Amino acid sequence: MLKIKLTDRITNDGVFGTKKEGRLFLEILKNRRHSWIGHTIRHNEFVVNILEGAIFGNMALGRPRLQYFKQIAINTGADGQRATKRMACNKCSWKSAN
Repeated sequence: MLKIKLTDRITNDGVFGTKKEGRLFLEILKNRRHSWIGHTIRHNEFVVNILEGAIFGNMALGRPRLQYFKQIAINTGADGQRATKRMACNKCSWKSAN
């Protein structure tokens, strides 16, 4: 398509620069995650308990992964989990945060 050989040492940013296209996959993933979590917080309390980590059990070994709510809070610019949930309950402010 772009006639770039496998032996050429070009970074991903260089390839995207020649094609003049950004990383659309990450944006699509971020938008879908944003809409799903807003819908879930407004409608399904059981799934919210799971996402908040209210299930008891043993901790996994290694470095803890970034929690789902923290990742959503970073993407929306909210201060934390409570602010994210408050924004998601108000559909208009949630749509504008994306």
